[in-house]
Amino acid sequence: MRVEVTDDLGGRSDYILGNARAILEAKREAKIFSKLPVGRPSSIRKMRPLLAASPEFTAAVHQVLPYCVIHGAPIAIVCNGPQLAIFQALTPGMSPLDGECYFFNGFQSYIDFFPLLWTLLSPEGIFENRAHQDLAIHRNPRIPPKASEGIPELRKFRYRSEFEENLRGLSEVLLEEIEDNPNIKKDFYRECYVPLEANNQHLLLSKRIISARYRRVGGDSVTPSAVNSATGTGKNGDLLNDPAILSSGSRPIVVIGDVGVGKTSFFENLYESLDQEEKAETYFIHINLGLKANLTSDIKSHVLYEIPNSLNQKYGIDIHKYEFIESVYYREIKSFDGGVDGRLKGIDNAAYEKEKIAFLKTLENRSDAHLHASLGHLAKGRNKKIILIMDNADQRNFEVQQEAFLIAQELAATRNLLVFVALRPSTFYHSKSSGSLSGYQNKILTISPPPADEVVQKRLSFAVRVAEGKVEHAGLHGAMIKIGSVATFMNVTLRSIRNNEAIRAFLSNITGGNTRAVIELITGFCGSANVDSQKIVKMEEQYGNYRVPLHEFTKHALLGEYAYFNPQSSQVACNIYDTSMADPREHFLCGLVVAYLSSNVGVRDNDGFISGSSIIGEMSKLGFIEAQTRHALRRLATKKMIETPYAHYREIPVAETANPDEFYFRATSVGIYHIRFWGGAFTYLDATSTDTPIFDQNIRADVSDLAPSFSISDRYRKAYQFREYLFEQWSAANIGASYFDFVDLLQTQDKTFIDVKDAIDGVPKARAKGVKQRTKGGARRR
Repeated sequence: MRVEVTDDLGGRSDYILGNARAILEAKREAKIFSKLPVGRPSSIRKMRPLLAASPEFTAAVHQVLPYCVIHGAPIAIVCNGPQLAIFQALTPGMSPLDGECYFFNGFQSYIDFFPLLWTLLSPEGIFENRAHQDLAIHRNPRIPPKASEGIPELRKFRYRSEFEENLRGLSEVLLEEIEDNPNIKKDFYRECYVPLEANNQHLLLSKRIISARYRRVGGDSVTPSAVNSATGTGKNGDLLNDPAILSSGSRPIVVIGDVGVGKTSFFENLYESLDQEEKAETYFIHINLGLKANLTSDIKSHVLYEIPNSLNQKYGIDIHKYEFIESVYYREIKSFDGGVDGRLKGIDNAAYEKEKIAFLKTLENRSDAHLHASLGHLAKGRNKKIILIMDNADQRNFEVQQEAFLIAQELAATRNLLVFVALRPSTFYHSKSSGSLSGYQNKILTISPPPADEVVQKRLSFAVRVAEGKVEHAGLHGAMIKIGSVATFMNVTLRSIRNNEAIRAFLSNITGGNTRAVIELITGFCGSANVDSQKIVKMEEQYGNYRVPLHEFTKHALLGEYAYFNPQSSQVACNIYDTSMADPREHFLCGLVVAYLSSNVGVRDNDGFISGSSIIGEMSKLGFIEAQTRHALRRLATKKMIETPYAHYREIPVAETANPDEFYFRATSVGIYHIRFWGGAFTYLDATSTDTPIFDQNIRADVSDLAPSFSISDRYRKAYQFREYLFEQWSAANIGASYFDFVDLLQTQDKTFIDVKDAIDGVPKARAKGVKQRTKGGARRR
């Protein structure tokens, strides 16, 4: 700060702040800015009404403006002690007197709104030019239209050709439906199941974060055990013989796993991994509430039907058969024989049999008691191990989930069977906080996602064997004529994934550990209208050893079945460059939040979470107002780029009025992949360029003109223009965050632009030349 500085015009500035970032004109306390219109304390006020009401305020403003002009200070401040106004002194194309100001009226307002005052006029606030940025947002409140508004049918689908339709249909059978085929289930799980691992070499999260993903799932001090650590060896079959599991006693075992992590596959493999002798001694009952019971009036009646039905269908045990009922109620029959009706035996055998039948019928009609008795007979009388899986209850509403757990609790209490209940972390937390689980202390196991690339490779490899006829599949007999091309395409896809680490990293990270999502992504890729699958098959048949490039996978991931990118077109992509306010600096806010959460900067807990208020504070230092950061946090959490300990926003709904300040967040692999790789790639910038407000009128016009075109040269020009625009905005923003380097993100993805340009120019890959690195203030040139 410099005091009483004389300028070239003979004026004398009272205080110059931060190397001429702002100039303050100080007036005596007696110079009250009187007759000012009433307004909210410290709110942003229009300058004109204040100037018209107070001659003293007008004189102070007119005095400070020339000082700001001669020194080049963008912010002017006038203060008489209890009253303080902060406004823009330099506004291109507009008089500063027509703008807005922050106005503090009274010493109490300094106290009540001290965080705002500190944000604007602290050394950091002056250095970061916070006041000028915040006022600029209010001066230009209109967000420019997106280029997508000029696309006639933004949400139109790209229809598949006959070849692509055939490829998609057969791919769904081979990749998704195949695991439900009972005829090949054993072969499927033997060849396709990937052992549960907490570590994935391609995942962009730290090992500590991965291993601790479910630590806080219960909201208490209890840390659940991972399945592979509970078994000791990590083999699924050993779980059923683990002393800790067997000692769970009369309580069901709760298995926690995120959506699509593979809970159902884990349970199916649990049984398939048993040897023949163990299978002969085990009754395995898997009740999938996600697929069945949707039309049943209540879960209890479904369970009472499904358990006997499974025993009958899989093991030939009919609990309603007379001989079985006689065995179950052996003691009750002995007691009956000692009673009055039992005296008929030997005297009137026909009457005795009628009374006995009526007696057993009464016992059988008590459905729940009869089921308990039947299971007890199988477990103790026949010395069988019974395993009951209550799966996918979390796909139903909360009331159904609670009822399913209470049923599991009742069945486990008989000690006749081992009961597993599969739940999502959010469901478990919700129920533990206020539902049925709150009254029980259960054994808790967790399932971490297996490596996505391994899952895909094994699934594709098995699908190829089925397509080539090496594994029998009853549902494909009528399609074997057309399946040759499917096998070719899948072989190419499999080879591409195996030999391209970038593709494996993409699949592992962008699906966030959701095994179901990665299978759906690959299934959608097969036969996608946005992928020239027929060309790929022809290239393979003509030349052999063809490898699909990464951008084909990412293009499908961005567009799905749509012709153009839109917020609904992708299940895995988030446009990190979109803005909520008319502030071009906000293009980088989402990237900054994710980068901050994935860095070593900031105070975080043992599980890697940072409070929302801390994130807002950090972004405030970079010049973003609270509303911008709150909007970014909500959007990032909803799009799975960041997460809370209990999956708020993603799975647990959060009211729009609730501030994210009260939650804790950490970055996911989805978010990290966006800011380290995807955000600078050609396919991503090509797609998101039309979905982003562009504040440069000329570039916005160019992008809008090119937006509807599918031509690769037009798409290249559009993406290149958008990349240059983002670079210029980053340079102008002057964001000093050590944990996020946007220029480096662009440089690491130079090759994606080079490959496209070389393809347009007809340059063979062997002759492809490099691109000079961009430096600050310069532009990338070939």
